[in-house]
Amino acid sequence: MNFQNLFVADYRAGRTYAVADGAVRELGNAVLAEHAGFLALPGTGRGPAGWAFVDDRSGALVVSGDRGEQRFPVAIPGEHIACDASGRYVVVTTGLGANTQPWSDVVTLVDLERSESVRFRSRVGEPGAMVVPDQAGGEPALVLRHREPGALEAFPLSRCLDVAAHVPQITGEAVRGIADDGHGDVVDQRTGIAATATSRGLERFVVDGGVPRMLDTVAWPVPGRAYYLRLDPENGRAVGVVRGGPASPRAWTEWTNHLVDTDLSTGETRWLELPHGLAFRFALGGSRAAVATIHPDGDELTVIERAEPSMRVAHTVALPAMSCPPAPGHLPWDPVGDAPAQRRSVAVDPTGTTVAVTRGGDGQLHLFRDGGLDTVTVPSPLDEGGHLYWQGRSTDTIGR
Repeated sequence: MNFQNLFVADYRAGRTYAVADGAVRELGNAVLAEHAGFLALPGTGRGPAGWAFVDDRSGALVVSGDRGEQRFPVAIPGEHIACDASGRYVVVTTGLGANTQPWSDVVTLVDLERSESVRFRSRVGEPGAMVVPDQAGGEPALVLRHREPGALEAFPLSRCLDVAAHVPQITGEAVRGIADDGHGDVVDQRTGIAATATSRGLERFVVDGGVPRMLDTVAWPVPGRAYYLRLDPENGRAVGVVRGGPASPRAWTEWTNHLVDTDLSTGETRWLELPHGLAFRFALGGSRAAVATIHPDGDELTVIERAEPSMRVAHTVALPAMSCPPAPGHLPWDPVGDAPAQRRSVAVDPTGTTVAVTRGGDGQLHLFRDGGLDTVTVPSPLDEGGHLYWQGRSTDTIGR
């Protein structure tokens, strides 16, 4: 396998591709669980171990790497995916799927080394998932982040692996001090400090003797909150786009956006203003971040240099308009006539030199490098922007 490949998932069409040197290669049929995204499996030795995602059609964890492609049965619809520091144990939680209310409480834990998976029941409500080292030196804990009411629930990995057949319900050690609206999680495997994004800020915690223990909450330094976090494992910083402005999603064209960059250990925070509009996820690579914003006045790609001590905008790139963008005055994910409202997915290569951004619904991928924008056409529409993953060594153990 060429580990320099950029992987593209058109989850609406059920297709996956690899892009290298401007050429597109079809990989196969799979419906990537869009919310769970791609999970980088930490590498050992000289190269990366691989990557994984949930196939929401077949009910399988798809793992690719040095051993080729492997599939392991998991409960679906996949909501969140995470692994431990070694990449051996992968956890998958379940979400709504085609339903309007949370209905599934099934969690799957896969042991990749033994090619086994087990399932247990926890709590309905689309829980986040993390595997967190223990500050007391015990075994790592599988931590579920619950909402409404907010809680962090920790289970020793061995207890999960030893559950009986027939999907029993088990409970772990819980702390209920976090806000009800948690969405977005990170964990630094080196320090064991983890955090979840809520309306209060970045709520930090550790697992100590098998029990979650809250640390200080780092308030958002600008109006609004982040809903999605990424980890820079090189320096233990949590990065998110803080959305502010009108609370109504119908006013998405007026939303403000800031890239907020926080040291998980110290709470020291930096931020940088971004264009208004819909910023749907973002990407990290090398010392850079990339954010695509959607707005009726024109879509933009902002490339940010995050090297210490301060952040700065390295490039601002006007993007070719999508044929069917979200409509002003409507929810940004509502259909536009008979067509889905489109958006964009972003990825940055591991060195930070090339940024990929999709043109949802138009079946195109734009590659920005050295000030130029090249376009690659893929064989399917990339409705809703698809999903991108650039293979590289990483110790960010939560799916994105």
